[in-house]
Amino acid sequence: MPTISIRSLSEADTIRGIWEGWQQHPNADLAHFQLICGFRGEVKHPYIIVAERDGEPCALLVGRLERTRFAPSIGYLKLIRIPATVLTIVYQGSLGQLDEEVAEALVSHLRFLLLSRKVDAVTAHHLPESSPLLKFLLNRCSQWLLKKSPEWSTHWEMVLQDKPGFLLKKLGSKHRYAIRKRERELESAFPGKVSWRWMNRFDDVPGLCSRLEVVAARTYQRGLGAGFVDNEEHRQRLVLFAIRGHLRVQLLEIDGKVRAFWFGQVYRGVFHSDATGYDPDLGEYQIGTLVFLHLVDELVKEGVRKLDFGLGDAQYKQRFGDESWRETTVTMFAPTAKGLLLKSVLWGCSVLDRAGRRLLEKTGLLDRIKTGWRKQLASKTMAGAE
Repeated sequence: MPTISIRSLSEADTIRGIWEGWQQHPNADLAHFQLICGFRGEVKHPYIIVAERDGEPCALLVGRLERTRFAPSIGYLKLIRIPATVLTIVYQGSLGQLDEEVAEALVSHLRFLLLSRKVDAVTAHHLPESSPLLKFLLNRCSQWLLKKSPEWSTHWEMVLQDKPGFLLKKLGSKHRYAIRKRERELESAFPGKVSWRWMNRFDDVPGLCSRLEVVAARTYQRGLGAGFVDNEEHRQRLVLFAIRGHLRVQLLEIDGKVRAFWFGQVYRGVFHSDATGYDPDLGEYQIGTLVFLHLVDELVKEGVRKLDFGLGDAQYKQRFGDESWRETTVTMFAPTAKGLLLKSVLWGCSVLDRAGRRLLEKTGLLDRIKTGWRKQLASKTMAGAE
């Protein structure tokens, strides 16, 4: 099966109709992909592989060729960063009719790219366990090319029912009582000043971003280098989705000031969670849960029937999610000294990370350390924001 590569944004426009017909997730949306390529300085150029069947495109593998720093982690720590040229296959970047034959053709293209020594590694992010591409990589590729012991994460979704309040009713009576009590306590602490605001139309996205930043700057996610940041890339992303009617934002305002938020995109009938944050000073009120309940009720009113929690596992996702699957990130390495170095570093960090997690799980310390680490990060970011 023949494949060709597209290496510029202008070339990508030649397959716009096909791409837009196949895109199912905001991360792999063509306009979003073009925006990210234009904003990030590490991106050398797009790299889209087109597989053809009977002379017509049948699948796309969407990636960015990046001059970056390879930085595997041990827990939350990234102890080493090695300059490298990496082809990053974006999350949800396999589009079209991806069967075993197509997967073989795409992997053959990637293998040829690695053998040409034009890239040091290829990373495909969060491939679902059912993906033909993942199955081919794990079952048919050489041990030299990639580490074949996948590290799985769980991806959660929740099916939304047709009446607001359904989620609260699903909870146990004690949990339901505790949440209602926290909301009453919040109202009592700030009488007449608490407002839950749902936004699906926007006339000032930059102004909204400035208001969200006040909260985001004080979260533990900021200490991890994750979550929402009020920069030009995020502003343009939200403008893009707002103009097209995808953006949804749930705010908690107290005395006119944003104290918590949760936003995402409604795309092809599914709400994709993007970022959330709350003022840590309000932690005693279970603000995260309260914001989520209001968010879900508003989505139900709009007729949205599914909520995708996004990447990463978390206790609240397990509590509320009712559908899940496993995902893993796969990295292929060039048969060069640089490729061997990168693979060795990834392997070493992976071994240390797994060993540490097993030890902490056996001693019951894992959740405590996570909580303590997040509190420490939150306190540092709060001090920096003051």
